[in-house]
Amino acid sequence: MIFRCPIRKSPAQELPRTGDATGYRCVMHSNFEVADTVFAEQRTAEYTRERREIALRKAMQRAEPGKWPVIRRGDF
Repeated sequence: MIFRCPIRKSPAQELPRTGDATGYRCVMHSNFEVADTVFAEQRTAEYTRERREIALRKAMQRAEPGKWPVIRRGDF
């Protein structure tokens, strides 16, 4: 099974889990995490690529230096 980036659906590498988030290493987006609560929502399938990109940018703005950004439900 190929692991996919949840932003662009391109191949990605799964990173070690930290808390309730799945980590991704993507060529386009570098390292980031997505909180499990995002995937638990039924609306996830409705999120366009543009909305997912915006959510990642929000997470990047909020991330502490040296930490991976974490996409949360409120980012959508």
